[in-house]
Amino acid sequence: MRSPWVWVIWLLVIAFTFAVIEGLAVSDPGGLTLSQFIVNVSRAWPPIVALIGILIGMLISHFWWPWIPKQHRDRCEICGRDVLKP
Repeated sequence: MRSPWVWVIWLLVIAFTFAVIEGLAVSDPGGLTLSQFIVNVSRAWPPIVALIGILIGMLISHFWWPWIPKQHRDRCEICGRDVLKP
């Protein structure tokens, strides 16, 4: 399965379900929003904030590490390094 639409749909479903749950929490006077949940969890176990930061950092490194797929590589005439094809 090589279609990017699977990932787009998956991300849209996550965004939609988050919006529904957060909307229900905001509309209910005793509702628990995501922000309030994170605060409550971090009061009970403070290292969770650092673990969330590490997880986000790992995802950023994974998705935006400066690598170039083989089909988009070309050799630089000056230095010989792999660069993006124009």
